[in-house]
Formats: sequence, structure tokens, C-alpha cells
Amino acid sequence: MRPVLRICFLLATATLWGVGCASPPPLRQTPLTQDQVDQFLTGGRDPRMYGITVYPDAAGPRFEFANRPHPGQSVRRDFVTPRGLPFPVIQAQSAITDPFPMLLDTSARQTWAVMSALKGLEYRLVAPPTGEYADHVRTEIPGYAGVGNKLIMGKLHMEYPIFYVAPAAGMLGALNRIAPGEPTSAKPTAREKLARKISVVMGAAAMRNFAFVRFDFPARAVSFSVTRVYQPSAPNVVAGLPLRDWRGRPAVAATLDGQPLTLVLDTAGDFDLALPGEHAAAGTLRFGDWAVDVEPRTHHELGLPERFPARLGLGVLSQLAVTLDFKNNRIWFEDPNRDLVADAAPDAAESANPQPIHYRGVRP
Repeated sequence: MRPVLRICFLLATATLWGVGCASPPPLRQTPLTQDQVDQFLTGGRDPRMYGITVYPDAAGPRFEFANRPHPGQSVRRDFVTPRGLPFPVIQAQSAITDPFPMLLDTSARQTWAVMSALKGLEYRLVAPPTGEYADHVRTEIPGYAGVGNKLIMGKLHMEYPIFYVAPAAGMLGALNRIAPGEPTSAKPTAREKLARKISVVMGAAAMRNFAFVRFDFPARAVSFSVTRVYQPSAPNVVAGLPLRDWRGRPAVAATLDGQPLTLVLDTAGDFDLALPGEHAAAGTLRFGDWAVDVEPRTHHELGLPERFPARLGLGVLSQLAVTLDFKNNRIWFEDPNRDLVADAAPDAAESANPQPIHYRGVRP
């Protein structure tokens, strides 16, 4: 058995839970021993064997020709998140596994997986070892890049996905934004139950290989398309803006109480707005012609790294359909209910000069 798979088998038998197991695995990550780490980092393969070229980049290694979706494919996947939780979690699978829930996190640059999932993902460590620390959350264990065989989302197939894996036991820890900490009571919450099922988090690098990715939060669904051109619904558009990039993540220009700022979209952030610094006061956030009142929180308060720009979280995003139009470098914010509100509104001229209503059969 190859070293990586042998360690993964030992971890899986130690951490998988269900029938015959006394307790679930911890949500936090526990480092392996030095010998186990050294063993994990042996026996990797040159990514050029899969037609993948690794280029240095300011944000970290860039894997050209990895995360390859089949041409011409499109798919819509419903959220499997329990009602009341806004997180975009969908079903995915590999070529040899049953479907599993996968969190979509646009603030993560790479796609992350737990060690106990690597056999099912057919993970092959990249040689020489290529590792980095996640910078969108606070972690103490680096992840190492590996090539999977296939990631499947319904009818859509992605060849040679890149997974980053921390040599650690347990679950995803802080990388699992749904419930990164340990339970505070004996009875697990809906968040904790969902968090224990998450073994993969898809990041922005994989999403950028699509023509567009559309998060329809009100409909609780996400759409991926490889080649189609996205056509927004004009009556529903509240803002269409240039799609910016911050170290490999989708970002947009906005203002908070008139002060300009760059916002990284955070589809796993359970807040309105997260700001670096020591203070955050309620204010009005505006992008394009759309404005919304927000209750910002600080990165320190949320336990997020300070060296990260402001983040636009689910408190705002969950009200809208948000489309990352990578093909045209645009981001579209749409309100699916906007045309209904417009249709229901009275005509301005009629409102200004209402006509009297005559009620028959009523004495004056």
C-alpha cells in the first residue's frame, strides 16, 4: 500500500464514525507525528504526468490545466443545507464514491479535503511537495497539493481536481466555516451535524474554470456552466460590476458610508460584512446603485485573519442571486423578487392624482 493511502486508512479507521463507533470525530484538526508527516510527503508524482503545469504566482502555486471541466456541460445543484442555514452545500462525488456534501467557499483560494477522504478522491500527492497555509482562516497546519481523478456534480465532470490536504486527524477544523469549533453542549446543533458531514470545501481556483457560477440563494441552488454566456434577467438586476481579483478570489468594489473598499465575496461567511481593524459600526453598504444597511463585525471578533480585506458575507449575499461571470469578468447581483415588487407598485402618475372611487348602494 502506498504511504499516503496507508496513513489515510489508519486515519479513516480511527476517525470515521457511525455503526459500532462510540463517538464522532473531532471537528478540529490534530497534527500527525513527525514520522507520519514525513511518510505522507513521500511517494508523490510529477503533475506533468497528468498534463498539469505548476507556475509560481503571488498568491501561491497556480496549477495550469488542472480542475478541467468537460466542455459544453452545465448543471444546477440544489443546496442540501437544512432550512434556516444559508451555506451553499451541494452534493458531489468522485468516480468511486457515493455522493457527499461539499461546501462552496469563494474566500478560499484552493479546494481542501480531509485525509480520511483521500482514498475515495483518488488523491496523488504532487511531487515535489507543494504546500501552503490557508490564509482566509486561522490554521496552524499547512495543506499539501494533490491531484484527484475526477470530481462529479450531477451531469458535470471535472478532471484532475486539485485538493489541498493538511496532514492531520479529525475533520476540517477552521476550514469548515459552518461550525469550526467543538460542540458546546451534549446535544449537537443542526450546524454541527452538517459540519461533521463536510469532507471537501471547493475554493475559487476550481470555480474559475467555469464560464460562470451562479449562486441563487433565494432558490437555494447553484449553477455551473462551462461554455454558456450568462444572460442576467434585466428586471432583476440590482448591480452589474467588474469582477475584481484579490489573490485568486472574486472581489468587487463598494463603498461603506461613502468610503471606498474592496470586498472579497465570502459564500461561507456567516455575517453581513467583516472588516479588518479594531472597530466596526453599522452603516450603509453600496455597490453600483444598490444600497443595504449592514451590521459589520471585525475579523478579530470573528476569529479571522487580519491580513485579509473586507468580506461580503451571507447576511447580504443570501438575499440575492450572485453570478460570477468569469468569461466576461463581471459580477451580477440580482433580486429574483424585484420584478414582482415593481409589478405590484402603483403607477406614479396615478398615485399622484388618484381618481375617486364610487361605491354604489351606500348613502352619503
